[in-house]
Amino acid sequence: MLKISKKWWYALKAILYIAENNQSLFKISTLSKDLDISESLLRRIISDLEKSWIVTTVKGRIWWVKLWKQLNSISVFDILKSVWEELWITDCTKWLFCVNINNCSTTNLFTNLQKSFNWILKLQTLDKIIK
Repeated sequence: MLKISKKWWYALKAILYIAENNQSLFKISTLSKDLDISESLLRRIISDLEKSWIVTTVKGRIWWVKLWKQLNSISVFDILKSVWEELWITDCTKWLFCVNINNCSTTNLFTNLQKSFNWILKLQTLDKIIK
């Protein structure tokens, strides 16, 4: 069953906070305090987001972070994928293919649900969310 994890929720929360505040450069320690997220977890999340080119960072004694992409090109799907969250509704939709396709009457139903779910997450870009 799909469940929104804290890691995903914190990633979305951090990205929305940065986006709503004019994409300024933020200290990770400030984000951690403002969003009530442990700094070590936030650093791991920001590292994942950076690998996906969603944010950019300036590392040193003080970590700084800002959005790398435009708001209209960052979707909720992108954020989920960047923090390695499981996006499948059921195990059989993990790869949009089920090995039991010939023996299961729900395969098409769950495959269509999965495709629709992914499509909706891709449509939800930051510019639409923060309006």
